[in-house]
Amino acid sequence: MKTNVINISILGAVCLLGSLTASAQFTQTAKVVSQDREGRAEYGTSVDIKDNFAIVGASRENIAAGAAYIYKKDSEGTWSDAQKLTAFDAFEMAEFGGASKFGEDYLVVASGRGDVDGVVRAGALYVYNFNAGDDTWDFDVKLHASDYSGDAKLGMNPTSLDVEGNIILGGAPGDLGWTGAAYIFEKDAGVWTEKQKLTSPSPIGGEAYGIGVSISGETMAIGANETDNRKGSVYLYEKNTSGVWEYTQQVMASDATSESFFGSSVSLHGDQLIVGAYGTAGEAGAAYIFEKDSSGEWQEIQKLTGAPATESAQFGWSTEIKEEHAVVSAPHAYGFDPGEIYFYKKDSEGAWIEEEVIQGDDTAGEDFYGWSVALYGDQIITGAPWEDHDASGGDEIDRAGSAYIFRNELLLNNASNEAQLKNNISVYPIPAVDEITIQAKKVSISNVVLFNQLGMRVKQQPVLAQKETTLTVSAIAEGIYFLKIIDTEGKVTTKKIVKIE
Repeated sequence: MKTNVINISILGAVCLLGSLTASAQFTQTAKVVSQDREGRAEYGTSVDIKDNFAIVGASRENIAAGAAYIYKKDSEGTWSDAQKLTAFDAFEMAEFGGASKFGEDYLVVASGRGDVDGVVRAGALYVYNFNAGDDTWDFDVKLHASDYSGDAKLGMNPTSLDVEGNIILGGAPGDLGWTGAAYIFEKDAGVWTEKQKLTSPSPIGGEAYGIGVSISGETMAIGANETDNRKGSVYLYEKNTSGVWEYTQQVMASDATSESFFGSSVSLHGDQLIVGAYGTAGEAGAAYIFEKDSSGEWQEIQKLTGAPATESAQFGWSTEIKEEHAVVSAPHAYGFDPGEIYFYKKDSEGAWIEEEVIQGDDTAGEDFYGWSVALYGDQIITGAPWEDHDASGGDEIDRAGSAYIFRNELLLNNASNEAQLKNNISVYPIPAVDEITIQAKKVSISNVVLFNQLGMRVKQQPVLAQKETTLTVSAIAEGIYFLKIIDTEGKVTTKKIVKIE
């Protein structure tokens, strides 16, 4: 198969934080483009990443019929073309690929402007199941709202679709004259069915309820970015003991202003919620962090802005939060500056600190870099649907689009994993001359990676679930190194190594 990927070795500057851990920066590992590049395909409209798979939507390909491309990462970290998806009933202007998400063993691609039984732009969701036998994704079912209507636009934006477990949540912000709705689909005995329709507790025409959606456990968040003269709001729901999702709370920005579009993007993780408001302060944008307190109420705890805040950056366009990490995009749509991805980490005091601003190696103004973004483990993927160049930076085609994959190999070395694993791992001798022995108690080792003080990977040694392994270091120069050890459950710890002659 033709390769449309540029893979880049992991190099990165490292800031040493304490004697036993190291923190590296995100490094671009691949730029991916469509295997069928064409003008104005807007490949990169939607993106997602999970484990060793990535998906990129090209919603305007083939005169807006749309497509989605799947990539697979091999054991060396190289991304390659794996599969192209198109709707079995593809037609012009359906925009298949406008949103895409990986589930546990399935994926969903939205066609937000697709027709349903002749009803225009009702929107539909296409579900594909993973076939582990040949690493392919097989079409399962096309889902649509039971009360589908014209211009409802189910799954309209990258932010209007989310999945978790056996649940698919799709926003239809155009329903009933942009009053909006959201639909919950569940899989039972292998069959997907619509379980519930959500609407605002006080429906208002033009609110765009469903423009942003997210699910985490038994909580759902639905963004309505045009509430109250486009100040925007987010509605929270909890699942009751009968399995019904009930409205619990509406949240707005504490400093809400008109045209902020708060709720354009939403992301939940446990008792944490991040909300994008890209229109704040002349479209400089902002993102707001909320946490659920002991009484079950959601409270705003912090407002994030790009540093420095830049007019028309649209910071908050796309957001995602996972445990103590969060990403916020600022695509600078229609502007002269290239877009950015901001990476945040929650510190020990509960404050969210900007750790890094991530840009593609060849992005420029009006590339819409950051139009969509996804975070999984130590990887980030973002789309640039108006970017013009191929994976090598040549062959300019107007708005063909691209996507960028980044990785920080030391990111998962967090305090909780360290605490769980550090007492079960012994490393000796230190200092070392010829080899290092890594010995585990109560756990099994799956991988060891040696980094130098610049964060460069010096040596990697996969281990097949062993209690003990050795790493030869005789050919390595004298100095200080960091050994990342990963167990079979994915927990990570890092040990400081001194190499001598």
